[in-house]
Amino acid sequence: MVNLHISAVNAMIFTLACLVAYVVYRRTKNPSVLPGRLSGDVGAALTAAATVLLMLAFLFGVGDGSPASAGEEPLPPSTASPSPHGN
Repeated sequence: MVNLHISAVNAMIFTLACLVAYVVYRRTKNPSVLPGRLSGDVGAALTAAATVLLMLAFLFGVGDGSPASAGEEPLPPSTASPSPHGN
């Protein structure tokens, strides 16, 4: 079994998106429906959550949680060798 590390930034963005979805769902209740029934707009809530999630992910540049490499692998040194035909 592999432990999956979720970075704090990714977890906070996901939590904020869930909170936005909850607020949108609660604010879009239809007062004409019976008081005991769930009547929020699920589509609007999921759209708002996805929008918040994507915008914050682009803003903070989140990744998969793996450590960023210091740089690309160095290229081997380019050397010039004489051509075999003597040109």
